[in-house]
Amino acid sequence: MRSLVRLVLVFVMVVALTLVMPTAPAQATTTDPSPRITYVALGDSLGFGLWDFSRGGYVYRYGAMLAADTGAAVSLINLSVPGWTSSDLLNALRTRWVFRLSVASAQVVTWDIGGNDLLRARDRYLAGTCGGLDNQQCLRDATTTFSSNWRSIVREIVALHGGRPTVYRTMDLYYPFVAQDAANGRLGVLLPYLKAVNDIINSTGCGVKTAQVYQAFNGSYTDPLQPSRYLSFDGYHPNAPGHAVIAGQIRALSYEPAVAMPVLCP
Repeated sequence: MRSLVRLVLVFVMVVALTLVMPTAPAQATTTDPSPRITYVALGDSLGFGLWDFSRGGYVYRYGAMLAADTGAAVSLINLSVPGWTSSDLLNALRTRWVFRLSVASAQVVTWDIGGNDLLRARDRYLAGTCGGLDNQQCLRDATTTFSSNWRSIVREIVALHGGRPTVYRTMDLYYPFVAQDAANGRLGVLLPYLKAVNDIINSTGCGVKTAQVYQAFNGSYTDPLQPSRYLSFDGYHPNAPGHAVIAGQIRALSYEPAVAMPVLCP
């Protein structure tokens, strides 16, 4: 009996997800020529839209842009989970059929991940528990783990589409702690790890286009800006203008789909 109830609940959840937010009203007529697009978003609290009370985050903003720019009726399935690391997302893509089915059915897929990988390592570094003679071992480990997970995440997403044309979009990571870390003399230690992660993201290939969010928020790596105007009250997550900038950066990549095969992904 419990398994039957659980199956019913999962079915209801899937149906609800597919109806979460049509960002453009669909006309229920057989003569409607408007294309229909399923947009699936993956990620952490950024994709979830935390603290963007006006528009629900960059995912929903981008969904509205997608509808306006293409004239399509867009069905959005947002599977972003606050607090997730790259390991969490990879595990979901491999083991949770809701994620696999949703991604496989999408014509547009976006994802952001990695911020929490580095944030947890940074917290350990600040606490002096990162390990190694230089108290940086956890930062090195986080970068290595992210590199492996990232490539596997891309392969999983691409494999689920089986070579069908798909719009793949992701983003590199901004750095919200420039002012704090500069004031304490640790920016020169920590920022290179973020750059290493962003280099991994920006070298993805495999038909994936990357929005340059770090540049939009922080400018350069040699003289980075503190992105205060784009941060919410917690000093970490984007505020409404920050989410708008992220959505705009993804929009600037246009909507050209890619035909990618996992065996060709790095």
